[in-house]
Amino acid sequence: MEDNNILQYIKRYILKSGEQLDINYCTASLSSTIIDIVIVKQTARTFRKVGLLTLSVDMQPQHEDLPDPSLLKWTLHKRVVLQDEAQAFDWLSQGWIIKEMRFKQDEKTIDRAFYRMGYRLFSYLQHQEVEERQSTMNQLHDYQVKAIQLIEKLSAHNHTDRIVQLSSLLHRITVTSHWRIEDMEVSNWFPMSWGTVKRIRYLVFALALIDISCNEELFDWKEIGARYYGEIGGSKTFDSDKEEFINLLEEWTGKPVSTIGMVSLGKITPLFFAGNLIGEWSNYRPGPVHALTDLSIAQDHYRTDAQILWLVENRAILTRIAAENNFIQDTGSLVVCVDGHLRSSHKHFIQDVIHNSDIQQVLLWSDYDADGLLIAHEMMKTVSEYKLILKWISHDHQVIGSWSVYEQYMKELLQKKRLEQEQVLGRSEDWRRWINL
Repeated sequence: MEDNNILQYIKRYILKSGEQLDINYCTASLSSTIIDIVIVKQTARTFRKVGLLTLSVDMQPQHEDLPDPSLLKWTLHKRVVLQDEAQAFDWLSQGWIIKEMRFKQDEKTIDRAFYRMGYRLFSYLQHQEVEERQSTMNQLHDYQVKAIQLIEKLSAHNHTDRIVQLSSLLHRITVTSHWRIEDMEVSNWFPMSWGTVKRIRYLVFALALIDISCNEELFDWKEIGARYYGEIGGSKTFDSDKEEFINLLEEWTGKPVSTIGMVSLGKITPLFFAGNLIGEWSNYRPGPVHALTDLSIAQDHYRTDAQILWLVENRAILTRIAAENNFIQDTGSLVVCVDGHLRSSHKHFIQDVIHNSDIQQVLLWSDYDADGLLIAHEMMKTVSEYKLILKWISHDHQVIGSWSVYEQYMKELLQKKRLEQEQVLGRSEDWRRWINL
């Protein structure tokens, strides 16, 4: 019975602790479908009328009726004052909202009056939630069917160079092809801010990319969706998530997308540095600040004669060190600017240089704020697999030789202040001391 559902809804979500509805004081108001119900609170000594609810009990389904878009933002515990009484009555008579009045101690004088979510709106939102979840589950199922089909198709060609390049991505596709929806919701493989639908959409994008990458040596961004969907508009399917999807894909594969065939991303990611650097097609000497592109990083291999590698967060630090007369050349330094959070091309370059060179120590220098701590961790992870002396620079020009000590130092510092590198730049004497410590 619908009336019973309404009463249960009110008892669960409207009434406060110790309150109850006095059905004996339930009266019709304005029409046979709009009623007033008294809220009472009874103790061992008192029986007091504390409020009044006005609501509609007409819940006849009207398929053409949908709640006003503004009502979709209402929550169970939201209390709203509506100035437009005609609009409020219209919503109330349709069952979308309930009017709640609270009385003062005399049980007559109105203390507060506001509107709450009605049972009809509650039922509608619940139904929408169920439909959305079912739609999400259907999307996950469709993805998993196609993922398994693609994995089986590629298993006959698992020794090709491109499939080897995509092995880490294929591993994650294989794992997610057996996930439940709950696994998808809690996985730390994705940014925490991503909802489940976006996570599934990313996996579909990864499928589409694997498919075209294994069939075409080179391909454009637009070709990924166009080939996968094979219909008008398919090329634009992933456009709104382009940057985020590319970044996560590079994180999953551990390499720039250009190395697996994608070209014409529409932008070039630079890497700024100063110092000696030698590639197969290029040669840089200490002096001014130089720049490499992510494309050249993907297609070339680099080495340096330097033994000291500086990883700094900001360009201003790089520029200042490069401008110091003969400092880079005299100290045998290569200074690399990661320009904020490390991109996959930056990680690839740093590891390539270390692998091909005789780097002895790495100085890691980032801002003294929450982002700076994250960037310091990213830099540390990039070089941690190599046997190197690692040094973190503190805001007071001290050198810290342990990540755990530096992390604790930063957490304590962040309780007091936040600083940028430029504020504690120091001079060449400081920089030389850090190297020699």
